[in-house]
Amino acid sequence: MDNLIIATQTGGILKPFAWILGKILEVLYDGFAFFGIYNIGLLIIVFTFVVRMLMLPMTIKQQKFTKMNSVMTPEIQAIQKKYKDKKDQQSQLAMQEEMKAVYDKYGTSPTGSCLQLIIQMPILFALYRVIMNIPAYVQPIKELYASVITSLNASQMSQFFGINTAGSKLKASQITQCIDALTGYSSRTKGAINLAKGVDASNVLSASSNTSAVDKINSLNSFFGLNLGISPSAMFKAGTVTLIVALIIPILAGIFQLLSVQLSQKINGVASTQDNPMAGSMKAMNIMMPLFSVYMCWILSAGIGLYWMAGSLVMILQQIFINLVLKNEDIDEIIEKNKDKAAAKAAKRKEKEGIYREKVLEASKVNAKNISSNSGMSAAEKEEKIRKAKEAMSKKEGSLASKVNMVSEFNKRNEK
Repeated sequence: MDNLIIATQTGGILKPFAWILGKILEVLYDGFAFFGIYNIGLLIIVFTFVVRMLMLPMTIKQQKFTKMNSVMTPEIQAIQKKYKDKKDQQSQLAMQEEMKAVYDKYGTSPTGSCLQLIIQMPILFALYRVIMNIPAYVQPIKELYASVITSLNASQMSQFFGINTAGSKLKASQITQCIDALTGYSSRTKGAINLAKGVDASNVLSASSNTSAVDKINSLNSFFGLNLGISPSAMFKAGTVTLIVALIIPILAGIFQLLSVQLSQKINGVASTQDNPMAGSMKAMNIMMPLFSVYMCWILSAGIGLYWMAGSLVMILQQIFINLVLKNEDIDEIIEKNKDKAAAKAAKRKEKEGIYREKVLEASKVNAKNISSNSGMSAAEKEEKIRKAKEAMSKKEGSLASKVNMVSEFNKRNEK
């Protein structure tokens, strides 16, 4: 878990999202490189900020729902309290009807913010995936590491990776595996390329003849004296940094997480009193989430911790901004807008249902007309029509009627 960057693209269903985010990251890297800046730390911070800003409209919608939800929660709780001891079906149906009336009153639904969450979740997971696999999505960074690998001779490759082949003669897939191994990723797959025992990245980089690429790589991973490719716990164990320095990113990530949760509850007016059934779980979350952030940022690479910290800081800034925007909006106006939207959707749905009913009615009229026209036929005409239909079916090759006729004719011939 100590590695920050691997060159192998992964992702599964997240791959399309990760590909788009990777392109954004690559554009940012090219922008930094234009000014001669090669630093993954700054890249992660700016990248996190840009992606969060692109998601701001969805965050505002979600925040609006949360704020409105805090207004209607007392009414929902009153209904739940009213039917607390009534478990019969009639009472449960009555409770659902009353709760539905409350949601209709505010022009929303119990799943009001689910759509925003459904859209945001794959983006956030893909964002994490891209941060973990930076060279897989930023080709210039992958090329830097590849140039180091290809500069090694056969003897060095054998010493560092156990391959008796010069780096310049390796296949593309082998170079990718060497980059993964060089950046701290160890694969247990049979035949996979890993660093030899007792060898670390510094040994490989110092042996490379491509000093320009090595200087850029060292600059990439260094952020205020921290190696972003290694976890704070690993840096402390190795003695490269003191405990205080190693704890900087985990502690800041925990503090920003705590501030983000508390600010969100304050802005949205979420009560933590005894009357609120969610008070206990919210209090536990206020404690557990920051502690969880500290722990994860301690065991994961410092680059992931930096992303976690930057994400929480951006969320705080977003919440302050959204609060300023929503402060000027009257809650009654938001409710009225929601009612209008809900009414428009309902009208559209009814319109579609009406079109469908009209089509069904038209089809039924046509069928009735056909039946009526057939009923006006004489008995002789009906019999003649049936006879012609049977004759046509018997002549149709492969039909059941034609096969019956064949059997009948065969039996007649045998009887003779």
